Amino acid sequence: MTVQRLPLQQVLERPLEFVLCPPAVRFYLTHGLVLLASLAAVTLALWDGQDGFGLIHWVGVIFGGVVLLMSLWPPSWSRQRLINLAFDAERLYIVNGVGKVAMALPRERVQAVNRGKLPGHDGAVIAFTLDLSLNEQELAQINDALGAQVEERFKLDDHRYRFGFVGNWQPRRKLLEAIAVLAPVVAISARDEPARDEDDDDWDD
Repeated sequence: MTVQRLPLQQVLERPLEFVLCPPAVRFYLTHGLVLLASLAAVTLALWDGQDGFGLIHWVGVIFGGVVLLMSLWPPSWSRQRLINLAFDAERLYIVNGVGKVAMALPRERVQAVNRGKLPGHDGAVIAFTLDLSLNEQELAQINDALGAQVEERFKLDDHRYRFGFVGNWQPRRKLLEAIAVLAPVVAISARDEPARDEDDDDWDD
């Protein structure tokens, strides 16, 4: 079985064992609080500026308004846009939630689960990585679906590539326990680890 491109909705209709998606309560509560805070900022700025608009009032209206519009944008409330990984009994699905597409490959292609945080190319913190057995064509297909490019630091050899995944608001230890069924969990090599602060392990709780 080779890599296969599937619509995300079709994948979500399958009997999945795991989906890396933000927890519903935390996700919607956070969005609700952001919406209320931005609405309050705009309202207070308009109310306080009735006798004359100063710089602080413009800041409240403009920045609060931008955040409010982003909070009201319907796709912002979709947890599916943040899904980046799923798997069932037979397949692993690497997901582009924004593009609503998933790349399916056999679970036995997972060579290792690496714990250890890394900086992503877009500034996001990578919670864990998966080493996958792929040929050049399969790697190109997956990166095309993800809208990503091959990073040399993650290319281990001609038939093995390391994919990074963000935690999506999941407790990291619980997340690693769920992912550990795919392959043995190993510590990422020292040469790939970024410099760590003294309180870096707080995220593991």
